[in-house]
Amino acid sequence: MASGHSHRPAGGQAWLGLITAIAVFGASLFFWSEAHADAAPAESQLTSAEFAQAGMVRLSEINEGALLLKTVDGGLYVPAPLVATDIRLDIAGPIVRAIITQRFENPSDAWVEATYVFPMPADSGVDRLRMQIGDRFIEGEIHEREQARQIYEAARANGQRASLVEQERPNMFTTSVANIGPGDTIIVQIEYQDVARLNDGTFELRVPLAITPRYIPQPEGFVFAADGGEDLAALADAMRITPPLMHPSAEPGAYLRLPVSIRADLQPGFALGQVASQYHATLVDRSQPGHAIISLADGPIPANRDFVLTWRPADETAPSAALFTEAVDGQTYLLAQILPPATLGADTPRRPRETIFVIDNSGSMAGASMRQAREALVAALSRLEPGDRFNLIRFDNTMERVFPAAVDATPANIARARRFASRLEAEGGTVMLPALRAALVDNTPQDTARVRQVVFLTDGAIGNEAELFTAIDQGLGRSRLFPVGIGAAPNTYFMSRAARLGRGTFTHIGDVNEVAGAMDALFTALERPVMTDLDALFPAGALSEIWPAPLPDLYYGEPVLLTARLAGPDGVMRLEGALAGSTWQQDIALAEARPARGVATLWARNRIRALEEMRFQGATPTAIDASVLETALDFHLVTRLTSLVAVDATPARPVGDQLVQRDVPLMVPHGWDFEAVMDDRIGPVQHAGLDPSMLSRLRPGQAPDAVPLDADGVPLPATATPRELLMGLGGLMMLIALVWLITNRERRLW
Repeated sequence: MASGHSHRPAGGQAWLGLITAIAVFGASLFFWSEAHADAAPAESQLTSAEFAQAGMVRLSEINEGALLLKTVDGGLYVPAPLVATDIRLDIAGPIVRAIITQRFENPSDAWVEATYVFPMPADSGVDRLRMQIGDRFIEGEIHEREQARQIYEAARANGQRASLVEQERPNMFTTSVANIGPGDTIIVQIEYQDVARLNDGTFELRVPLAITPRYIPQPEGFVFAADGGEDLAALADAMRITPPLMHPSAEPGAYLRLPVSIRADLQPGFALGQVASQYHATLVDRSQPGHAIISLADGPIPANRDFVLTWRPADETAPSAALFTEAVDGQTYLLAQILPPATLGADTPRRPRETIFVIDNSGSMAGASMRQAREALVAALSRLEPGDRFNLIRFDNTMERVFPAAVDATPANIARARRFASRLEAEGGTVMLPALRAALVDNTPQDTARVRQVVFLTDGAIGNEAELFTAIDQGLGRSRLFPVGIGAAPNTYFMSRAARLGRGTFTHIGDVNEVAGAMDALFTALERPVMTDLDALFPAGALSEIWPAPLPDLYYGEPVLLTARLAGPDGVMRLEGALAGSTWQQDIALAEARPARGVATLWARNRIRALEEMRFQGATPTAIDASVLETALDFHLVTRLTSLVAVDATPARPVGDQLVQRDVPLMVPHGWDFEAVMDDRIGPVQHAGLDPSMLSRLRPGQAPDAVPLDADGVPLPATATPRELLMGLGGLMMLIALVWLITNRERRLW
């Protein structure tokens, strides 16, 4: 009996071993079939001719590192175009001239049209395009957007090399390059004008390198019409602002695929103090007095977070005024940046306030952004004082208030809000509109004792900005809106325009270490009196146009920034405003202005921005479009109505060779949770950049994946497996299990 019992476990283990071996063998067959699918196209979905024309590849055909996009045809991939970016910045005072050189390489054996969506400063003026082919440079021309598109498409169809730069949003542009030959390279150069931001004595220049992936909520009343119309136009726009994303597995070596190099030549016009880059290691060469050359310390960087450069004067006494002029076609253009004295209003008693905190806990905030937002919210709650009132609203694709309406800032209520904030997790879509409207609802509009402020913490990862701007304009009332941009690459177009329409100011938090300082600076500004009724007075007959108009309210530490077109550069400009019940004035002689290039472009860009914002104030779209178009064509600027196009006169693609369309996949911004973002992006717009006839072959609702990396960080094919080893291992395990089973049976019989 004892002997019989001792043999039963051994027999059970043998059967278990046999079952395990069969499972391993089955798994190896499955992996072999998957690998076999990689080795040949699905004949039912794609013919060999279509396969060749589409420029697809099998994993077995890849002999070097490549970024590959999956298709639904088993085992077939499309090599993504590679883009290297070089940025050169010339900074004179606060005026910035930037040259972006994009190098498009085609790693495939097909003729390719590459489409690259890239970020730009929201208020910059893009005014030049050049395309380099060999030793030749082809200058781009400005046209109405539809006309530029037609010129480009005609050249593309004719086999000519061509490039097109279009604005999707003021901070998001698209470069399209047609007829890049197999293994060829085309260089596209884009130039823009910008101005550094002066804040509390420090100049800051932000160069966007990453794009926040946009969530596209269904617009109110959106229904697919029988003939398409505006609904299809809305979907087309959604597709253009949601390029494919690299899978994080590609990111350690992504700088090899999307490298960015940066060099800045800084001549501030005063003795330089500290020069720093907030997120990237830099080298600063100060061998020339009053001059600094800034370069990246560790070579090219990945395009996954903004480059931010700051500088201060050496003597800690920031210049109170900077004036620059440029003469163009008999007109004088003025840029003025004036910083009111920091002591203004410092002794004014703090007014009680009603503050509505809104926090974005959608999927795009997952990871570092959510931690930063929670810390920022807790820091903001700690600034509340007795006599204040507050509420807290959170949103993803749903919305929730902590209290039905604003409550007194008692210790118990603040503690409840903190507990609520500490439990927030990021998930769901970014449906911002209901939360924004709820925050702007003012239940006590007659309360003049308290200042009403809305602090909005978000990354702005939305594509329906126009709906939100309309809601701000219609519902603002006595409230003031203060967006706080969270993360490595927030949507600065939304943030800055929402702040202007909301008569507030925009704060950016790019790292968790910045939370305390940024929130302290924001609430210091909120607790100081606001300068209102700002105006700039010029000598009689001197002023032609000034933008922005009217000048916005001014918060503590912020400069007055204006551009004007003048009939002449003589006389005195007077700035005045109301602050804490008194009038502030400052006189500046226009003769003190220094000549500088690019001032006219900045004036034109400010004029266009102000015109665009008039649509939320009742101006007719037709009148706005006419003025925007006229200004853009006069000043050679890319806008939503104009584009730059460059065409090589000589056809390059042989007749009969098909052109394949490819999107360049972008990196996920630093600190983002890829899976959380992709769970919530709109499905129909996640495509791999194929021509429309091929879009149906892509996996619906999924972003194209990049393949993993080898040990050196080079992207390599991912789905091939060691099938021979797996099958051999499975067979060996089956043999061992059978021997074990037979041996144990013999023992039991004996």
